[in-house]
Amino acid sequence: MASQNTDTNLSTVADETMDNVNRFVAYFQDTEMWISLGIKLTGVALIILALYVASRILTSMVQRVFAMRKIKEHDIVTQRQNETLSKLAQNTIRYVLGLIMILTVLGQFGVNIAGLIASAGVAGLAISFGAQNLVKDVITGAFIIFENQYKNGDYVNLNQQVDGTVIEVGIRTTKLKGLNGQVTIIPNGQIMQVTNYSLENSVAVVDIGVAYEEDMAKVEKALKEISKTVEEKYHDLFIEPITLAGVQSLGPSEVVYRLMAEVPPTQHFAAGRILHKELKAGLDERGIEIPYPRTVMMPPTTSTKGAPENAG
Repeated sequence: MASQNTDTNLSTVADETMDNVNRFVAYFQDTEMWISLGIKLTGVALIILALYVASRILTSMVQRVFAMRKIKEHDIVTQRQNETLSKLAQNTIRYVLGLIMILTVLGQFGVNIAGLIASAGVAGLAISFGAQNLVKDVITGAFIIFENQYKNGDYVNLNQQVDGTVIEVGIRTTKLKGLNGQVTIIPNGQIMQVTNYSLENSVAVVDIGVAYEEDMAKVEKALKEISKTVEEKYHDLFIEPITLAGVQSLGPSEVVYRLMAEVPPTQHFAAGRILHKELKAGLDERGIEIPYPRTVMMPPTTSTKGAPENAG
């Protein structure tokens, strides 16, 4: 009797398994299903292609509109602001079209878009608690752009921690390129302090030390002559005449003189290198010593104490 029940159960399980397999095979053999799926996939491909073409056309139009703005050739600030706003507008277009594409594709597969949008308000309330940093990044990015705190091409220092040239100001993040080529991406919500070196002209500050033995009047005259030569040689770099501020400090082995020069934004690094080079060459020509550490080797002395006297 038990054997009969076992055989019956096994037969039932086998029949159910075969039915499931047959339904599975029949599902994939359904011609109407494949035709409907093909139509949907074709529609999705056409939607993606159309929105991609629209994105390219709209971003190109935005780029041309900003390129048509009449900006003076030497107005670097306006040029950078124009480039920043152009990239922001292009990114906004891409985000909007991307959202439209996602909603349209979901609609092709039977998702209720109206219900999805209606539920977004309730879901957004729950998500907002977990996306506070994202909202903070977006709001801070909007204030950075509209307050013109910095633009593409500006050399900035953020939070006194990282500095570099701004290569992109986005709604959520800012990208900086360092002197060594590294790119740093910082969420806008984490930017608490901005030091912008590109808003106004920079000042190159150069300290040069000379030996205490040199005559101060002679040194100051030489520094002024060298400064005049540098101004004439690099007239495009120096906006105002190089100023000799005077004696800055008295070091252990040198008198330190300070020179200052107003140069275009972010050009103080290059101006400082040029001044150091020209000051070294000019002081050497005039025989004015720039002190540097020296190592003096003293030969060992031979002691004659206790040496035997030579016999007569």
